[in-house]
Amino acid sequence: MNNIILILTLIITLSGGCIEPFRPDLDDNQQLIVINGTLTDKEGYHYINVSRSVPYESPENVPVQDCSVEVIDDTGNSIYFYESEPGLYEQWIDQEFLTTGKKYKLRVTAEGSVYESRYETLLPCPPVQDIYYEIAKKETADPEKTIYGIQFYTDLVAHNGYARNYRWELEETWEYHAEYLIRYYLQYNSRNDLGSESDSLYYCWSTNSINEIYTGTINHLTKDSLARIPLRYVSNESSRLKVRYSLFIKQFSLSDTAYEYWNQLKKQHQEAGGLYEIQPQQIRGNIYNINIKDENVLGNFNVSGLSEKRVFVSERFNFFPENYDCALFEPLFTPPSSKWPIWIIIDHWGKLLLANNQFCFDCTKSGGTTEKPDFW
Repeated sequence: MNNIILILTLIITLSGGCIEPFRPDLDDNQQLIVINGTLTDKEGYHYINVSRSVPYESPENVPVQDCSVEVIDDTGNSIYFYESEPGLYEQWIDQEFLTTGKKYKLRVTAEGSVYESRYETLLPCPPVQDIYYEIAKKETADPEKTIYGIQFYTDLVAHNGYARNYRWELEETWEYHAEYLIRYYLQYNSRNDLGSESDSLYYCWSTNSINEIYTGTINHLTKDSLARIPLRYVSNESSRLKVRYSLFIKQFSLSDTAYEYWNQLKKQHQEAGGLYEIQPQQIRGNIYNINIKDENVLGNFNVSGLSEKRVFVSERFNFFPENYDCALFEPLFTPPSSKWPIWIIIDHWGKLLLANNQFCFDCTKSGGTTEKPDFW
C-alpha cells in the first residue's frame, strides 16, 4: 500500500511540474539598443537598422530615430546614411568604396551616445557552388503521419585567399495555382457568366525570406572545401512544390569573430526551448558604447564578400495529400451577403458547383499575388 501511495504521489508531482511554463529571468524594463547592418562588396544600397529591445512576450519594432549613422574605412573615408523610414538608415555605396582587404567600422550616434563597431576586414567570397536537393521524409510524433519533401544542399570551395567562414541567407519564391478556374460568380443574388473559364485568379506567386541561420567553416579542415551543407527543407505541408519553386541564395564571407557570433545565434535559434536545452541569452556582437564600455549592446555590424545564385525546381512530386477542403458541392441555399462574390464552376451536366473555401478559386486568398516576378 505504501508503494502505491508513493507512486501516485510521484505521478501527481511530475504531472504538475510538466504543465508549469518556463519563464526566463529577464529584465523586461531594460530596453537595450539594437544595431544591425551588413556592408558587402557589391555596389548598391546598404542598410543599418537601429532599434530598442522589447519584452519577449510582446515582440514589436521600437525604432530609434534621428540617429547619425556612418561607415568609415581604415583610411578615414566616410559614408553617411540617411533615415528612409523610422529606424532604417540606408545609402547607395559605389564600388570604389567597397574594396576587398580593406577594413571598415560603423559609427552610430543615438540619443546622445556614440556606438562603434570594431574594424572588420572585407574578406573575398568565392562563387556559390551547385545547389542541389534530395527527396527526404521526416517522421512525426504521430506514427500515422510522415512528412515528405526535399532537402537542399550546397558545397563550398574556398581555396587560398578566400575567407574560411561563411553564412547563407535564403529567399524562396514559388508559383501555385487555385484548385479550379472560374466560370460564373454570384453577386447580390445575380449569376454572372464570364463566357469562358477565367484564369485571372488561378495563377499566383509568393515570396518569403527564410528565417533560418545557416553557417559553415573550413577552419579546422585540411582541405579548402566542404560538401553537402544542409540548407532549406521544403515539405509537402504547403503548396510550395506543387508547380514551380525557386531558391535565391546569398553567400557571405565571415571573419572568425563574425562566424562565432552567427554560430551562437544559430545554436540558440535551433536548440532553445527544451528543459535541458540552451536557454535564451544575450549574445554580444562587435558594437559597443565608446564611453560606457560595460553597456549591453545587441546586434552586429557585418562586413562580408557576397556571392549570389538562384535555382529553380520544376519537378513534379507525388507526395502531396488530397485537398479535401476543395471538394465541390451543389449549393442548396443563397450564401450570406458577406460572402459575396461567390466563385463557381459548372460541371458536364450543367450543375453549378462551389467549394466551402474561396481559396479553392482565388489563389490570392492564400497570401500570394497574381503578378509574375521578373525573373520567373
